[in-house]
Amino acid sequence: MLTLDEFQLRLDVDARTVQVWVEEGWLLPQRGQGGLAFSELDVARARLIRDLKDGIGVNHEGIGIVLNLIDQVHGLRSILRELLLAGANRPPGA
Repeated sequence: MLTLDEFQLRLDVDARTVQVWVEEGWLLPQRGQGGLAFSELDVARARLIRDLKDGIGVNHEGIGIVLNLIDQVHGLRSILRELLLAGANRPPGA
């Protein structure tokens, strides 16, 4: 887990930017006594946000939409994986 300062340094973003991303729900760091704690998943997601914004030119509203769609795809993939595993574990002819 990374502290806010470590997260900012690693991604070269300012505290206000991180605050906006957290307020928008784009990042979901853990909240503890020492403040926010960021995972590697948060780092990857922040890089995606930055790439969408700076690399592709997606606007603020569009970033939320893209992240929502990505989250839905990941959720559907998990459900599909569970269904496939359940089907593979069924006895033949059942």
